Formats: sequence, structure tokens, C-alpha cells
Amino acid sequence: MMDQSLAGKLAVVTGGTRSIGRAVVERFLARGASVIGTGTKPDGDVPKGCRYAQLQLENPQSVESFCRVIAGERPHILVNNGGTSSFATIEDVDLADVERIHEMHVVAPLRLCQAAIPGMKRHGWGRIVNITAISGIWGRPTRTNYGSAKAALDGLTANLAAEVGAHGILANCVAPGFIDTDVLKKNYTEAQRKAMADSVPVKRLGTAADIADMVVFLAGPENGYATAQNIVVDGGFGRVR
Repeated sequence: MMDQSLAGKLAVVTGGTRSIGRAVVERFLARGASVIGTGTKPDGDVPKGCRYAQLQLENPQSVESFCRVIAGERPHILVNNGGTSSFATIEDVDLADVERIHEMHVVAPLRLCQAAIPGMKRHGWGRIVNITAISGIWGRPTRTNYGSAKAALDGLTANLAAEVGAHGILANCVAPGFIDTDVLKKNYTEAQRKAMADSVPVKRLGTAADIADMVVFLAGPENGYATAQNIVVDGGFGRVR
């Protein structure tokens, strides 16, 4: 029997055209939810059955426009997944890039949450899942800019959870470890990726499905009590070294 536990629910997933976001969209659709997935281009490739919307997270006007969409649609679920990374040593961090990364990973998610929460309160039920990163928890070289933004998103989520829990709204983060995505392949050689996999206790890189499964659990009816958490999905890398 097909799992239709999210039938009647509307989910919004930023960065829903590829990798983790796309896997999340596919799982929401499979469980009966209606889904709006975003991408940066005017016409984006999302899974069949998903509505598409353009959203450029670093652009305040684009975010404001999409906030109006959210306010009108009143989604039950919001997954803040979109955004890019940025690697540079502390001496080379560009302040304009700091503004861009923090706009994308902190300010835009905050604004989208602001737009979604009134509808969730009206429903008496809501789930927010923000995608962070292990570099927002454990320091790594060249991650000062990106890691600090993801750490801020974690803090935002914990404090948001404290505000909205009484309204039936749960807010959590998921922090992926080394995930085998196109971005990883672009930034690291095959030898470097193998070294990453060998450093993980389960001896493999994670997949988009590994992260999506955790996101969908946190966003679904099975989760009735976990909130204000930053759940690490990294094959044990962070705690077994």
C-alpha cells in the first residue's frame, strides 16, 4: 500500500531542482504532498508533479516576491535547502561574499520562515527543516564564511523552535556530511573523494537520498516531538575519528 501520509499537505523546498533538494521533492510527492520547488533559473527542471518557482536567495527582491507566494499558499512544510558554498582562507575572505553567503543561508531562510509561519499557525501544524552543514558545527580550514552562516542558521532554528512549538510547529536542522553530489565532484578530485569516503566509519560518501530520508522524517507526521535539533547525517565522521 502506498504511503500517503502527507496527502493534503503543501511543502515548499528551496533548491528543489537537483541533488538533496530534488530527492526531498521526490519523497514528498511519493507520500502524497503537493510541492513547490525552487531554482535559480526562470524555467527549472523539477520532478513531475512539482510546481516550479524561480528564487534567487541572494537577491532580496526575489526573496520578497517569493515570500508573497508563500504567504498566499500557506504551506504546511518548509525546507530551506537552497544555496551555494564558499571556500577561502580567512585572509582571502571577501566581505561582499560574506554578505552574499549570509544573505543566502541566514537572511533568506529567516524571511521565508516569517512568511510561512502565519499559515502554519492557522493550520495548527507545521514543519520547518533547515539544511546546515558539518562545517557549521566542527571547524574546518577555508570554511570561515560558509561555516559561520550555517552555524547562524542552526541558532536561528533553535530559537525559532522555542517560539513556535506551542502552535504545533516543529523546526529542525539537518547537517549533511560528505555527500556525493555534482558540487563535490566539481570541487574535489576522484582521489580526494576516495580519501573522504575512507575517513568515514561507514566507508562511503553519503547520498542525496540519505539526507532526504532524514528531512522527510522530520517533516512528516511520524515526528511529533523532535524540535530545535541539528541532526548530523555524516556516516559517523564527526564523532568517530
